[in-house]
Amino acid sequence: MSADRRKHLQTLLAEHDNAADLLRGICELCVMELAVSGARVRVLGGTNADGGGALVYSSDELGTRLDDLAITAGSAPCIDAYEFGRPVLIPNLTADGVRWPGFTADAITAGAAAVFSFPLQVGGVRLGVLEMHRLSAGSLTPAQLTDALLLADAATETIFDDVHAVAPLTLSGLVDIQAEVHQATGMVAADIRVSLADALLRIRGHAFAHHMTLAEVAKDIIERRLRLDSGE
Repeated sequence: MSADRRKHLQTLLAEHDNAADLLRGICELCVMELAVSGARVRVLGGTNADGGGALVYSSDELGTRLDDLAITAGSAPCIDAYEFGRPVLIPNLTADGVRWPGFTADAITAGAAAVFSFPLQVGGVRLGVLEMHRLSAGSLTPAQLTDALLLADAATETIFDDVHAVAPLTLSGLVDIQAEVHQATGMVAADIRVSLADALLRIRGHAFAHHMTLAEVAKDIIERRLRLDSGE
């Protein structure tokens, strides 16, 4: 059955002729085949502590918002899936999301009721995550879970085989946004004489407390509209 489903999904993805389109197609197939409301792919590197990586594609605005919340909080189902190398399936965020207090409440407010995160990895090489969300609570069926794992495999193979796969899908200004976060981190570290890691934690804390994204806080710091003091 798994082999048949893999062939079926591969057939549906066959029309995509480059890695960027293929990753987009994988997210769209998640929505079509798995009865989820949206899906996204994020590449990550190292650990979540550096705020790095990039959102490659999100099928809807809620997925983009969930991505912002996860990276800002530094703790979320997708971060755990990436760091521990196993799927993190949360069919009911209200009941099962207590492990991520910095993420869950805002995710529910944004409209998410369930999230399903799958690591993208080859052996010990971790590449990122494929995450899906629903607007209503409910588990994936065994067949849907099988398809989700197959689509995660397809996303993994796509990114692993083509190191340039992300470039065509880079959101407008994405590289600048990542650079701004690093620039702001350096500015805060210099201003209040703390390590870069501590500076990033302070930026994250401000973003979380004021319901902002890392990119928004970074921009305010760079343009001197915001200055984080040692007590922030």
